[in-house]
Amino acid sequence: MRNLRELTKENKREHILKAAIDLFTRKGFEKTSVESITRKSKIAKGTFYNFFDKKEDVLLYFLDKEISKSVVEIERKISVQKTIADKLELLIATYIKYIFPNKEFGKVLMKERVVKIGTGCNQNELNLVHTVSLLIDGSKQKGELKRSIDSQRMAEMIFAIYTMYVIYWINGFIKTKQQCVARISEVICLILNGAGKNRK
Repeated sequence: MRNLRELTKENKREHILKAAIDLFTRKGFEKTSVESITRKSKIAKGTFYNFFDKKEDVLLYFLDKEISKSVVEIERKISVQKTIADKLELLIATYIKYIFPNKEFGKVLMKERVVKIGTGCNQNELNLVHTVSLLIDGSKQKGELKRSIDSQRMAEMIFAIYTMYVIYWINGFIKTKQQCVARISEVICLILNGAGKNRK
C-alpha cells in the first residue's frame, strides 16, 4: 500500500499533467512554456523539474499512462476475440480511445510525435508495431493467415493505416472516433482478405 508521501507526489504530478494538457490543447505545444504550466498549476518552477526534465516529458508521461490503461483493457478483452480482424480492431479502438481524448489534443500529439515516426526513438510506436506483429504471428500459427507473410512488414503497414486515419479524424475529414475505427477496420479487412480477383 502506498504511503501518504507517494500519494501526494502522484497527485501533484497528475495536477501538472492536467494543467499541461489543457494548455497544449488550447494554445498548442510550441506556444506553451514551462512557466505557463507552472503558473496554471500554481506551483514553483522547481517543483515542475522535480517531475519532468522538459515539457516534452509531460507528453511522454501522458502517453505511457494512457497506453498502460489501454494494455489492461486489451488484455481483459482480447481472449474473446475470435479472428485477427477482431483482435486488431480491439487494439486500435482501445488505443484511440485512451491516447486521443479529443481532436484538439490529438492535433498537438500528432504534430509532436509524427516527426519521430520511424526514427526508432518512439518506444510507444515500437511497442504497438511489435504487439500487432505478435498478433499476426499467432494468426499464422492458427492457419488464419499465410505463413509466408512477413509479420513485421504487415504490422508496419497496419500502423501506417492507423496513423493516416487518425490524422484524417483530427483534421475533420472523418467526423467521429467511431468512424475512424470503422474505416481502419475496413481497410485492414481488405488487406487481410486480399483485393485480388477470385480464380475459378
